Amino acid sequence: MMKYTIKDSTTNSIKIQRSEFIAFLHPVTDAQICQELLREHQIQYSDATHNCYAYVLGFEAETQYYSDAGEPCGTAGKPILNSLLRNELSGVLAIVTRYYGGVKLGVKGLIEAYSQACTKAIELAQIVPYEEFSHYQITCDYPYLERLRHQIVQLKGVETASNFHENVDLKIKIPKSRELDLEEFLVSAKALHRLEYIRED
Repeated sequence: MMKYTIKDSTTNSIKIQRSEFIAFLHPVTDAQICQELLREHQIQYSDATHNCYAYVLGFEAETQYYSDAGEPCGTAGKPILNSLLRNELSGVLAIVTRYYGGVKLGVKGLIEAYSQACTKAIELAQIVPYEEFSHYQITCDYPYLERLRHQIVQLKGVETASNFHENVDLKIKIPKSRELDLEEFLVSAKALHRLEYIRED
């Protein structure tokens, strides 16, 4: 079954019974990035009543996690997660920040509020097909760098980190559908003693 993700971070706010629910959607690739974004969010919205969240990772949505963050059990994190799953999304972190308005919503009301907040944000997001990526670390000499970067771009890869010293260290991710093409290029370049590489996953 085709999975989807979001292209960019998206935010939307709704008000229900005087409480404000602000939904934040972020494209993510792994749990570590989720934790970093959550830490930043908790600092920025430390004055909020609750910062509830859920995330889904993997082409088969094999990683799923959620937190009610102080709301009654099952009323916040799970509805947010279910909104992501209903829309066949993966590689997405959803955070719903609540500012309490003085009116208790009850269990059913909370479930509907968190679900609606997340779903409204999803409706505003730019949805794109979800692709699995392979990750590589490559060390090459300076004269070969331009050719290597050109090849990465041609194969729809993305340079995620770089370090310049005697040689150049690059970290890249590339769609799994282009992995064989990249491997062919890397093997050929390694035979010419222009680079070394390892696959990281």
